[in-house]
Amino acid sequence: MPKNTTLVRSLPKPALDALKRQGERIAVARKRRQQTQLDLAERMNVDVRTLRRVEAGDPRVTLGAYMAALWALGLIKQLDDVASPAHDMQGQALAIDRLPERVRRRRPKF
Repeated sequence: MPKNTTLVRSLPKPALDALKRQGERIAVARKRRQQTQLDLAERMNVDVRTLRRVEAGDPRVTLGAYMAALWALGLIKQLDDVASPAHDMQGQALAIDRLPERVRRRRPKF
């Protein structure tokens, strides 16, 4: 059985809720495709117990297992926007705040 690490115990509730939602969504996607847990686990190359933990949103399961499930279900492409700089509104706002007031030509160095 995996260790209950400090990180897992200290995960914020929004992160735990997001994992639970993702696990539920993976289960729904599997069922819509008429796949058994065993079928999907084999495609992911994991034990069926690992898939059950993914579908339960267990934070002790590796990110790789969640990614493997999404790949096996054909949903991995949708992750391209996660943490994309183009969609990072807070990061863009911070970059704008750091823009200089004025821009001057640089003098050539001789």
